[in-house]
Amino acid sequence: MGSSIDDYPLMKTINTTIITCLCIAISMVFPKNLHAQNTRHFSLEQAIEYANVHNYNIINSGKDLELAKQKIKESLAEGLPQINASIHYHDNLERPVFVLPGEFVGEPGTELAVQFGTKYDADLSGQLTQLIFDGRYLVGLKAAKVALEKSNKDFFKNKLAVKEQISNAYYQILAIKESLHIVDSILAVTKKLSDETNHIYQAGMAKDVDVDQVNLLVSNLESTQSNLKSQYGIATALLKFYLGLGDRDTIVLTDSAPLLLQRVEREIGTAAPFDVNKNIDMQTIQTMKQISKLQIMLAKAAYVPTLNAILSYETQAQRPIWNFLNKGPWYQSAIVGVTMNIPILSSGSRASQLKQAKIAYQQTSVLERQTENQLKIQYETLLNDYFNAKRIYENKNKNRTIAEKIYQKTMEEFRQGMATSLDLLNTHNQFLNAESEFINSGLALFQSSQKLITTSTIAQ
Repeated sequence: MGSSIDDYPLMKTINTTIITCLCIAISMVFPKNLHAQNTRHFSLEQAIEYANVHNYNIINSGKDLELAKQKIKESLAEGLPQINASIHYHDNLERPVFVLPGEFVGEPGTELAVQFGTKYDADLSGQLTQLIFDGRYLVGLKAAKVALEKSNKDFFKNKLAVKEQISNAYYQILAIKESLHIVDSILAVTKKLSDETNHIYQAGMAKDVDVDQVNLLVSNLESTQSNLKSQYGIATALLKFYLGLGDRDTIVLTDSAPLLLQRVEREIGTAAPFDVNKNIDMQTIQTMKQISKLQIMLAKAAYVPTLNAILSYETQAQRPIWNFLNKGPWYQSAIVGVTMNIPILSSGSRASQLKQAKIAYQQTSVLERQTENQLKIQYETLLNDYFNAKRIYENKNKNRTIAEKIYQKTMEEFRQGMATSLDLLNTHNQFLNAESEFINSGLALFQSSQKLITTSTIAQ
């Protein structure tokens, strides 16, 4: 029999080393955590901070801000020196022919065909222009700066909107999670009660209808549990979308619903009085009004002459044969001057543009007054909604405490045979409804508080 490779210790060692190196290389190329989920823990404040960097809308809004900054640079550059150069080369395959009368050469009554120019010609020119005065340039530069201001306000407004989205989605997950916790707890107790009822029924001390009623409660709770789990998954996916996270990321929320409600209550309680002029929507309208005013100035600037300075230099050569790289004559020319463009007659075009700009400004002024009144009414409405939601929340909290006591007492009486299965069913449903209304009232309170906070937030 032949010897196997395992009979040689050195070869075994080399084999083992090679296999180990291959395993390491494979683990580096295909890491174990390639498909592992990335778990992130977020408080509400951390979630908002993360979204301010990774949210899709905020990213695009930031790009708009960058575009506005570049627009200012573009507008500024239009008033700075502009230098352009050009190179021309021609191969005159057929030179133009001009017919001259014979009198030029002393032969009256005849025609003389003459070709002008050379077969090859080339020229190199450069031009420097400098804007000296243009009213439209000055107005345009101001308009670009105001447009940047508007982009800043739009960016801040988008961040406020995302903050409200994140906050509501965050609390909704907590609310669903709390509902699921309650259903899980009641389901565990009800399943235990179902087992007890079955034992009592088998002992002949309970009716079959009691068993059916309790089993019906278990079935309903399991259906509710499944529905809540589905809602929890959807709400979590929505929050991850707002955060700019992927499907494979896992998030863990570290804040609790009661803590968030306490926090927003303190924030609203310590907020400064509402000032409509510090509202982001109001400031955006005021910025639009500035832009409309600048449009009027731009239309007026079209009536004013513009003044430009120019410096031009050109060198050109003509050759009967192609020898531009050799020594030969190049002819230079240079020009320095000033150009003034004077608008005289536009047949009413400039006047129409000016009237349009004035009408647009008047519309913006009306919109400003309208927005001011709307924001004042909106704030009072949101403030009233918040306090109504707070009263409802406190009332639902009392109701669910009472409903829980009634349910616990009825369950104990059912175990002792002092209450019917119908009594248990009624109090069970009453308790679940009370819990659901309490959780929903908390969600409504939080959402109304976020709207109020967004409206009251002072614009940067």
